[in-house]
Amino acid sequence: MKHNNTGFYIKRISDYIEADANKALEQYGITFSQARVLSFLIKSQDKVIIQKDIEEFLELKHPTVIGILQRMEAKGIIVSSVDPQDKRQKIITLTDSAFELEKRIADHVEDAEQRMAEGMTKEELDEIKRLLHKVYKNISK
Repeated sequence: MKHNNTGFYIKRISDYIEADANKALEQYGITFSQARVLSFLIKSQDKVIIQKDIEEFLELKHPTVIGILQRMEAKGIIVSSVDPQDKRQKIITLTDSAFELEKRIADHVEDAEQRMAEGMTKEELDEIKRLLHKVYKNISK
């Protein structure tokens, strides 16, 4: 069945990416959402990150992020502590095991990116990224 609806393809691609990532990450005991948080924290390690930063990055609601972070803390990937400046906020810090975990999953991320770009030229890949960014900006207004 052929679909002409852009949203259909974007949703289907997103679902496949998440399912594929969850399958690959299962061996490490983490989910795609937890891996996204881990990646964000690694890239932001030179800053103090509070829970609200993660909510904004993931564009998820407070209760969902709390659940993700609680599971990551139970697995020893992160530590959360009360922000001394604002007792309502939690500071999220990576553990040493988080850095080891990130190294092990990096190959899976690279493999997924390569499979998505299979058969595309660099120019086509640049163009699809540009167009998807434009769609994202349009829809997130």
